[in-house]
Parts: sequence; C-alpha cells; structure tokens
Amino acid sequence: MSSIQIDVSEVVKKLDPKEMDQAIAVALTGAAETLQADMETYPPKPATSRYVRTFNLMHSWNHMITRNPLSAIIGSFGVPYAHWVQGEDQAWMHVGRWQTVTQVAKKRTEDVKRFIEGSLERWAKR
Repeated sequence: MSSIQIDVSEVVKKLDPKEMDQAIAVALTGAAETLQADMETYPPKPATSRYVRTFNLMHSWNHMITRNPLSAIIGSFGVPYAHWVQGEDQAWMHVGRWQTVTQVAKKRTEDVKRFIEGSLERWAKR
C-alpha cells in the first residue's frame, strides 16, 4: 500500500486556545482603547454657548475585556445623560455635533478587524 503521511502535530500544538485567547484579548484591548478614545473626544464648544463643560462624560468612558465569551465592552458608566449625548436616542441639540456609539463603531470597524488580524498573525508566527 502506498501512502502519504502529513504530520500536523507541531501545528496543532501551537493552537493552544489559551494562548490564542490571550492574543485576541491583547487585540481587543487595543481596539477598545481606540474606540474609547473616540468616544471621549468632545466636539468644539458652540461659539455662543455659556455652558461650562465638566468633562464628566469624557471621564465616564471605560472598557473591559471579558473572557467568557471573549469580548470587549466599551461604555459610559455613571453618567445618566450619556445616552442623550452619544447614544441612539441622542437629543436634537447634539445631533451632528456629537458622535454616537453606532457612528464610532461603524467608523472603526476596519481598524478593529486589523487589530485582531494583526494579533493573530503575530501569534501564528511565534
């Protein structure tokens, strides 16, 4: 009997899910930090506004990486009005001035993909 044997045992050893999860977690952290920075960015103050900015909204943005499932969560915590400024139910006076979470997510989709692909490529080459 003729046969060809392909040994992939060395490759399979490299596919340690814990190590791959760590590589993805690093990528998710980078992506989350980028998204968070975008959400923390304030638009220019209107020229006629007398409102004194507190920057509470900017400081409320944070991110966390969860393990099961492996994901990144970016959110505004502790500022009850955040959804009227940057959420999907944005108040009329903020429309067109403040970025919403959906706008930032769409704008950064390719960047997030690059973070994850790059991290997995580096992991695979180690």
